[in-house]
Amino acid sequence: MKVQTREIGLWMSEGRSMIHRWSLCLTVLATGAIGLSFPWFAQAAESGKLVEKDGGYVFVESMDPATRLLLERAVKQGTISQEEYLRVIQESERRTQLLQPSFRAWYDRGFNLSMNDNAFLLKIRGFIQMRYTQRFRNDAWRNPGEAKNFPELLGVFGDYRAQRSENDSSQFNIRRARLMFMGHLFTPDLKYFIQLAGETAENAQNPGSVQLLDATVISTHAPWFNLQAGQYKVYFNRAQINNATSMQFAERALVMDAFTASGLNRRDIGITIMNDEEIYPVNYYFGVFNGLGPGFNRFGSFSSEQPTANCAGGQAGGTPPGCDTAQRNLNANLRSDVSQLMYAARLNWNILGRPGYAEGDMAYSETPQLAVGGAYAYNPSINTATDNGFVGTDLANLNVRRQLATFGNGRQLGWGTLDYSTYAFDFVYKYRGFSLQGEWYWKNINRHQKGAPFLGPVAGTNGGVAPGLLGNATGWYVQSGYYLIPRKLQLAGRYAWWDPDTNAAGDLIKQVDGAVTYYFSGTYDHQITIQYSNVFIGTGGYALGRSAPLPTSPVALNPFGNVPLDAVQKNLIENAIRIQYSIFF
Repeated sequence: MKVQTREIGLWMSEGRSMIHRWSLCLTVLATGAIGLSFPWFAQAAESGKLVEKDGGYVFVESMDPATRLLLERAVKQGTISQEEYLRVIQESERRTQLLQPSFRAWYDRGFNLSMNDNAFLLKIRGFIQMRYTQRFRNDAWRNPGEAKNFPELLGVFGDYRAQRSENDSSQFNIRRARLMFMGHLFTPDLKYFIQLAGETAENAQNPGSVQLLDATVISTHAPWFNLQAGQYKVYFNRAQINNATSMQFAERALVMDAFTASGLNRRDIGITIMNDEEIYPVNYYFGVFNGLGPGFNRFGSFSSEQPTANCAGGQAGGTPPGCDTAQRNLNANLRSDVSQLMYAARLNWNILGRPGYAEGDMAYSETPQLAVGGAYAYNPSINTATDNGFVGTDLANLNVRRQLATFGNGRQLGWGTLDYSTYAFDFVYKYRGFSLQGEWYWKNINRHQKGAPFLGPVAGTNGGVAPGLLGNATGWYVQSGYYLIPRKLQLAGRYAWWDPDTNAAGDLIKQVDGAVTYYFSGTYDHQITIQYSNVFIGTGGYALGRSAPLPTSPVALNPFGNVPLDAVQKNLIENAIRIQYSIFF
């Protein structure tokens, strides 16, 4: 049985290849035949063992061949008896067994350490992706910038900032640097996987640091009821289950990240039950998670309440009428959603063969491989803002807010407490180097506060409210690839479409990608990818605190009036070339 962990796409097989098994059988038969013909030699032949070497099996005697030759001649010459000879052979074999180490260490796509009884296995692997990126952006990136879907959040309050840049940019970065520890404990059916990461995204504002990506244990004792617990990727959409080592492109499409199970991150902390995908044609996954991303739970997020009713707090722009003193609402907090959890379920049907989750047909399948899947996730009570009149000021939920902005869901910031219901449907087809896959997403966003939120610094000062309500979100992508040289050279193309707010117009995000990848060793372990991307981002629609129309503040508070970050309606266009070198060792 073969069980895989998708983040790395590698678990070691518990059986041997058919060639190895036939070699073992032939060796045993040959040894038995010799033993029947020469009874005295049969005992001598057993004092050794079969050793795997260079993909085959060889027989290695326990005793030094020169010593054995001298003993055999001594028996023939009558210097020693047959009983003495057999006794020396047995003592030599026992001595060898006592002196040999109780573990085995070797390299095979990773550094391996195993106990002789197979009760423990440790495999250590490293993964590095180095990238050069050249961007060409239109003038709109210098003027309004990206202030809705991917706003930058800075400061202790997570204030909004438009993402802006000059037309051209060149940069190097370590896109991914991973260290992985995997294997099994006590029995091959109790597996573990730990992954550390030290890397920076292309648009990172801070230097990278080492963080824990995965820490999970998997029980495969019952093939129909495997159990996984810890921190890991949620089994939801195909694009995220796949790992970074086996992608057809240097980077995922923007729409893939926007529709994760939680809406915040592809990873979370929780528990999942599932069956063995290598045995059953239909696979199920059902998981329960914290719902706030890796390394975080509901106690880390709280709502800031008004200490006195209708007194929004001094940091919101002054003391409202009727309030004696300015009150800071950050000093009064309420953890009201600590009992909420996220639920995620997925079904996958391998109609033909087992195409797996790796992108592209690296195996150059001799028969068609086809699978379809669907998933649903419910993540309640995501607090994107407080009941403070000033939209955007909330130190408490800075972690949640930054994840929303990083994954492209920035329009949902400031809308209070939200419930996410996300759907995903996917398919994949592979045959003789050709691959085709696609997914469709839908996210239903339910607001707890049904009314439009305030826009002004203090409720009542100008009475500004959002002109419209936030809608849902939807998107899809389709991508295809073909190996011009089997297992060596692949061409791939992709088109992605995303509507971040179904209640708004002129805000679509469209992406076109093309990539060529060369695999040096005929595996995903060593490759170089060149990717071209064209991204179109419509600046229409609405985002709280960042979009027109905003109410005009009194001259005493703002003599220049409020100027929206995207007052100039210009679509954002980016052309980018990425050259990425990856090595997985």
